[in-house]
Amino acid sequence: MTELKTPALDRLLEVLSSPLAAELDRLVQDTRRTLEQEFEGRLQAALREAQSTAATETEARLAEAVEQAKAGAQRKVGEELELQFKQRLEEALSQAKNEVSSERATLEQEVARWRVFAAAQLELLAATSQADVLSRFLNLTEPFAQDLALYIVKSGGLALWKTRGKASFPDIISQETRDPDSYFKLIQVRGNTVAAVYAAPPFKPDGLDFLGTLLEREIEMFGLRLRLTPSKPNV
Repeated sequence: MTELKTPALDRLLEVLSSPLAAELDRLVQDTRRTLEQEFEGRLQAALREAQSTAATETEARLAEAVEQAKAGAQRKVGEELELQFKQRLEEALSQAKNEVSSERATLEQEVARWRVFAAAQLELLAATSQADVLSRFLNLTEPFAQDLALYIVKSGGLALWKTRGKASFPDIISQETRDPDSYFKLIQVRGNTVAAVYAAPPFKPDGLDFLGTLLEREIEMFGLRLRLTPSKPNV
């Protein structure tokens, strides 16, 4: 019974082997395609995810780099601006300090000058004679001229009275004969010339002009005092 079944089974198997093998090949191919598609899908998904992650990281790094660059640029600009501000502030302070020092020096010179003028007025007021007035004036002009001469009116014109300094001066002088580089001022009282001031360079004309004006006023006031002072009776 067993021997009859075996050949029949073998023939059956032979008949079914070809379709079975084909079916098995188809299943294998389908399975392979399915696996390949799944693998391809996963691979593409993994690539997309990797690309997305890489893009995100790249954007993050780029943004970080941009922020760092901005921060660095701002810091550099801030440092440069701060340095420029400090330099300009130092320059402004230095300039202001120099201007203040210059103005202070000028002010001190003016104060000293007006002190000299105030003292000159008191000095001239203390004179006891016209010759004393001229002598005091001659001494007061020393800060404004090294070499100076005083001339008084005589019959021949303006004659040399006294000099101060080392320069030599002519015995007779006039507006026409004086040195054009020198200082020359006529001393006039009520329209009449009574004396003249003549100074060799270097000199300070403003100071000499002011003292010359004081001299004119003092000569006039001294003359008035003489007129108003009662004369003593002869014994």
